Amino acid sequence: MKKILFLILLILIVFTIYAFTKKEEKLFFSIGEKIGDVYFDKEDMHITEVTTSIEQNELVMGKEIQNILIKSSKIEIDLNRMFYLTTYNRILTQLEDLEELFILIRKYSKETIQVIPLSGSSELAQYTNKKISILCKKYDIIISR
Repeated sequence: MKKILFLILLILIVFTIYAFTKKEEKLFFSIGEKIGDVYFDKEDMHITEVTTSIEQNELVMGKEIQNILIKSSKIEIDLNRMFYLTTYNRILTQLEDLEELFILIRKYSKETIQVIPLSGSSELAQYTNKKISILCKKYDIIISR
């Protein structure tokens, strides 16, 4: 009987130590800003550049971008650095590119994706933010305000 109690106590101690020492690595990936554990940020960055980088599996801070997308617990995309408000035709083209980017990111990540919408109160910015919110609902992406 003492051996069984000793064995149970030993197993409980081992599981307790394992539970305290086991730490899940949470990776925060940011696109367009220099925040997060790993970030993808270039000067004069366009949505198509990000899409191409993901398709070609470029290295970002020494890691493959597709692997980062798979392991990330949260992905944040800042559209203020990637969207250029000039004409409605250009906005529509960029929205199509953004949808392609969302599809590609969703291919690699099922975790939380958060989008920072465009700042500004112009008519073009409001129109674009409405279209972005429709895309975000379609691909289960959170919009931060």
